Amino acid sequence: MMNNQKKSLLAILFMGASMTVPAMAQDVQAALNDLEADRFAKAGQALTQLATSSPTADNQFYLGYYYLKTGQPDQAKAAFEKGLAADGKNQLNNVGLAGVALAKGDRQTAIAKIDEAVDKSKGKDINVMVRAGEVLTMFEKTNDPAKALEVLQKADERDKKNENADIEMAMGDAYYLRNDGGNAVSKYENALAIKPNLAEANYKIGRLFLRGKNYTEAQKFFNKAIENDPEFAPTYLAYADALANSRAYKAAAQRYESYVQKSGTQDPERLLDVARYRFLAEDYQGAVSYLDQLKGKINNPIIDRMYGWAYTQTNKAPEAVESLNRFISTAPQKVLPEDYKFLGRAYSQLNTPQGDSLAITNLEKAAPQDTTENLYREIAKLYYDKKRFDKAADYYSKTIANDKKPQNNDFLFMALSNYQYAPRVGRDSLAAPIDSAQIPQVKQMYYLRADSAFAEMAKRVEEIPGKKYPAAYYYRAQANYYAFAKDDPEKAATAATPLYEKFIEQATTPDSTDKTDYSRYLVTAYKALAGFSLAKKDEAKAKEYFAKVLEIDPNDKDVLKALEPPKAQPAPTKGTKAPAKKTAASK
Repeated sequence: MMNNQKKSLLAILFMGASMTVPAMAQDVQAALNDLEADRFAKAGQALTQLATSSPTADNQFYLGYYYLKTGQPDQAKAAFEKGLAADGKNQLNNVGLAGVALAKGDRQTAIAKIDEAVDKSKGKDINVMVRAGEVLTMFEKTNDPAKALEVLQKADERDKKNENADIEMAMGDAYYLRNDGGNAVSKYENALAIKPNLAEANYKIGRLFLRGKNYTEAQKFFNKAIENDPEFAPTYLAYADALANSRAYKAAAQRYESYVQKSGTQDPERLLDVARYRFLAEDYQGAVSYLDQLKGKINNPIIDRMYGWAYTQTNKAPEAVESLNRFISTAPQKVLPEDYKFLGRAYSQLNTPQGDSLAITNLEKAAPQDTTENLYREIAKLYYDKKRFDKAADYYSKTIANDKKPQNNDFLFMALSNYQYAPRVGRDSLAAPIDSAQIPQVKQMYYLRADSAFAEMAKRVEEIPGKKYPAAYYYRAQANYYAFAKDDPEKAATAATPLYEKFIEQATTPDSTDKTDYSRYLVTAYKALAGFSLAKKDEAKAKEYFAKVLEIDPNDKDVLKALEPPKAQPAPTKGTKAPAKKTAASK
């Protein structure tokens, strides 16, 4: 009876033990899966509980492994030493201590410990060799992929049935570090052959394409990884990079947010990255919402920069000015041209004279170094909108000089700026004083600059088949006339005539897309040509031009008056004397 009871009790205890061990192993594997998926908090909690409730050598190793992966080498060392104390023959913890040495920059000690661990396990413990391969590829400054491959090759030889995907993954990582993409992909594919739904393998193949800047192919593998395991967070992080490099910023921001959600991270730097992606996606309010979550959690002056940029884009000018000035004063070594650009724009939004002045000051600081935009164009527009046409002309000239492909509008507004400033020369109180003797020459210079810019504008437009640009010829005619009219009216008429004629030709036969009403300009052109004809005593030609004006406006008073016949002088009546000439004394 007693024996039967003992057998029954042994059976119960045995069954309990057989059930407990797999459950413990499952708990470890689940925690490791969380660790690889960047769910660090969840993994750390589970591994800490396991090491506390069952402080075996293996459980201490995996807790230390967690600390290594999360950048806590001192805590890792303590866990590994507890593991060695629990079982000195278990070589996993010596591998762990090798990892601690690598984390602290001591590669020589690490290699010695790994060799010792492999030798003491007689090269038969595959897990020891796999973990050794992993720690040898874990740290950027002290990794040793060649040594990792040497150890992993021994593990691969022990894996007679080729059933261990971890070996293939670790070897793939070693080849990745050696920039041997072909072998890395082969190893990751071997892992997929063993575990077809291994998200980490597809993610790491995609990561290789990402490094090679093949963003389209990278995205294909990231999508496969998500199909394998939508909870594997690192995929979303790499996917965000691929999309951002393809300038798909909105989608990149969404993937990055998925990473935050899947990993459960509260890392302020990660949240700051989401704000950056939100900003790039032009979701400025979304960027601010993430920045608000970081208040009091991170002492990073970049926060002020991001606030400043986002506030500028949402027209919160006072807040933007405050944030950017604080950033520039507290972190001068981190200031970029873009900071002055956004500060300049924020000042401009204040719509005050001082704000306008400070806007230009800051944009001028950014303009020579900004590689994404031609800020001289922005400065020129600020001056143009304020009717500072002399300054606008100068900055449109700089815009064109600093742009590999100037815009047509750059030439147009440079032309208009010069044209509109010319008559103001000598009387613009905001411009630098000019000697009165030089005023005619300076006026002429601005008019001729306008002519050159209008000519370039017309040339660019007319390079497009079927396109015309009548207005350019009208303003060229006007500019040429006014450039010479005061000193040499004949030269003014000679220069302006063919340009008025070209304008009339194009304005009366515009291209099919031109819906401009040129009537007012045609009237001016016909009258000018009529005047030039009268100066040459060609009354017949003048009448032709006057007739053209009346076709547009039959009631034009100037033309009607010009066409009136001369009034007959009344004949003197008999007995009436002609008026006597005044003498010099009578004047």
